[in-house]
Amino acid sequence: MTLKARLMAAAAIAAPLFFAPAAIAQDDNTVDVITVTTQFREQSVADVPINVSAFDEGLLEDLAIADFEDLAAFTPGLIVQEQSPNNTGYSIRGITTDSGEATSETRVAVFRDGVSITRSRGSYIELFDIERIEVAKGPQPTLFGRGALIGGINIIQNKAEDENSGSFEMGFGNEGQVEARGHYNFRLADGYGLRISGVSRERDGYIANTEGGDLQGRDTQAVRLVLSGTPNDVFSFDLIANYQQDTPPGTSFKSGTLPAVGGDTDPFTAASLNTFGGFEGGAELGLDREVRELTFLADFQLSDAWTLNAITGWRDFDSVEIFDPDGMALPFLVIAEDATGEQFSQEFRLSYDAGGAWTGSLGALYFHEEGEQRIPIGMNEAVAQAILAPTLAAGFGATVAQLEGLLALNGFPGVDLDNPLNPFPYSVAALLQQQQLVPLRDFYLEEGSNSGETTSFDIFADTSYAVTDRLTLTAGLRWTYEDKTSSGYGRNINGPNFVTFANTLVTPYTPNGETVSQSGEFDDFTWRFAASYAVNDMLNTWISYARGRRPDVISVDTDSPTFFSEAPAEIIDSVEAGAFWTFSRGTLSGSVFYSEYENFQTTRFDPGTVSFVTDNAGNATQYGAELQGQFDITDRAELFASYAYNSATFDDTDSNGNALELAGNTFRYAPEHTLALGLNWEVAAGNWGSLRFLPTYSWQSKIYFDNDNDRFGGILHQDAYGLLNARLRYENADERFHVELYGTNLTDEEYLIDAGNTGGSFGMPTFIAGSPMLYGIRGGVEF
Repeated sequence: MTLKARLMAAAAIAAPLFFAPAAIAQDDNTVDVITVTTQFREQSVADVPINVSAFDEGLLEDLAIADFEDLAAFTPGLIVQEQSPNNTGYSIRGITTDSGEATSETRVAVFRDGVSITRSRGSYIELFDIERIEVAKGPQPTLFGRGALIGGINIIQNKAEDENSGSFEMGFGNEGQVEARGHYNFRLADGYGLRISGVSRERDGYIANTEGGDLQGRDTQAVRLVLSGTPNDVFSFDLIANYQQDTPPGTSFKSGTLPAVGGDTDPFTAASLNTFGGFEGGAELGLDREVRELTFLADFQLSDAWTLNAITGWRDFDSVEIFDPDGMALPFLVIAEDATGEQFSQEFRLSYDAGGAWTGSLGALYFHEEGEQRIPIGMNEAVAQAILAPTLAAGFGATVAQLEGLLALNGFPGVDLDNPLNPFPYSVAALLQQQQLVPLRDFYLEEGSNSGETTSFDIFADTSYAVTDRLTLTAGLRWTYEDKTSSGYGRNINGPNFVTFANTLVTPYTPNGETVSQSGEFDDFTWRFAASYAVNDMLNTWISYARGRRPDVISVDTDSPTFFSEAPAEIIDSVEAGAFWTFSRGTLSGSVFYSEYENFQTTRFDPGTVSFVTDNAGNATQYGAELQGQFDITDRAELFASYAYNSATFDDTDSNGNALELAGNTFRYAPEHTLALGLNWEVAAGNWGSLRFLPTYSWQSKIYFDNDNDRFGGILHQDAYGLLNARLRYENADERFHVELYGTNLTDEEYLIDAGNTGGSFGMPTFIAGSPMLYGIRGGVEF
């Protein structure tokens, strides 16, 4: 399809958005809209020349948004895939961030009160006691900085006030659901307040494990303390401390190759996962993760026009996850991911707004991060030899059948060498090369590690100029410098393996098992230009051009003599046009976009390095449209609706005309169509209180879990599906007490949240099932 045809297709999809105002009678009365700070100043979301999905506290409550998956269901263009709190993938418009190694770089920026929390293993947080969430789509480098290649998510937490107030809510449901959340705000003095809030959510796993316990459960506790103060008219501050702990059971990597014990390969039935050999001190499958965070926000009103904002952030996390990646009861593999990370950032931003034509900001950011992943891997050598038999045979210049013939000549007839259910117990390599009978070990252990250290400096500026009362021009520029070091090691723990007699079997062995490192320095500019035009007081239109950048990546690579390879910075150029229409009974907003990618980075798991390697997949193109609206159907019923169309594929050739390996493939986690509807209907009301019915429905078309859409015959996908949720809520007359019945996935839809995974790298793809129907009751009080 030509560029002209693509743009025409996207424009046709969004045409109803721009022509809708002409179809409905004009009305000077308009509804209130959410105020956002996406451009570093308070603005009505209607006036921002960016595609922003904004959720204030009331809308978060109406849509029952408690975590990122809930948020994604009602944000056009956003997909969030949560295997576990330690492994959450974020995708905006099909551009995915889900790589967990310490050397990776992100594409989707996640912030909490202006502090980056993007590092994969620490990015999942509970969404509780929230003032507002803003999801900005499209490249946002001058606003969100590093990692905002295709957009950013900013969570603004409730701050303390100088009043005494509180809330508490508790609920129970099927599958062992127990949840509680609440807050209390203390008035310390005039202008000073202390706020403490917390949440606890527990649920049994919804996939049984024949080897003991269950899988895909939840066990999360989080607490927040906020001290806010306004010492005088020109200075205010917020000191925020967050802590979260997650200890859920294991992830359900269900094998699609070998059936569970007494079962099958259906991902929605019982799995057979285990750990063995006293791995990691006998630890069970599951996750133990802690995240700690301190944020200090300071605002100085230097004059009527100038404001200085300082954002100081410190964060660290540590997580240990034990998982059975082969998805079967056989003791082939058991892996741990022991990840740690610490970061510090300091930002200063000087903003100008004198109420005239010019507004803008100038700032600088210092960011330092260190992280490491230690990856021990345990194996039963006999089962490993069977699984790796084709590779082993190729090393002898033979086929599996030919090796079996050689074994027969050496006194072992009838050996089924590649049968992991009845593995040959002796080393084939020792028998054929050394004429020795060497028993294979029940437990063999080796270990790899990847670590990264990044120091970056950013200088940025963003400004807007009101040419007329209706036309405003905006421009932004950011310069980023990065000093990066990537390190790694590979070693055996109890001597060379007996399958190949190499120092390690699947982990790359570094010289003497010591750490090797590689460093690099990078810098670049990113920018944006936008123009907005207010057609009238109800309709604001805009167009933008932006360049985004995903930083260069230095990653471990077994094919390189230095054990490292560099993937050049991924560049996106994006053009977008949109509008925001505010009318007497609601709002409607949306945009059409077209983006081109250079040096598109794809991530693959390399079993030879037990790590993810970043590859340059060449060029890619996407275009689409997104719509979002809120409508007062009647005085008692409000409808929320969103829709997104996204065509995201790899180009056929690169800029030199060379064919690309993934030509024509669709981006992973990039459904072509998504739709969401939510209704807040006051069924009845009186002196006794009110009864509300709040159903929501979200739907998405077919989605691929691998950029190679045909991998394993094309089975790594999820067909179109929809999820129906609903609540029936009673509130007393003064809205201080409520009780509600709730249900999620009420049609008990079976759907996958991921497929392929680590097992796929060994030819045995695994599948992770989504949540079944959950229901329960909860009640709460405000005081």
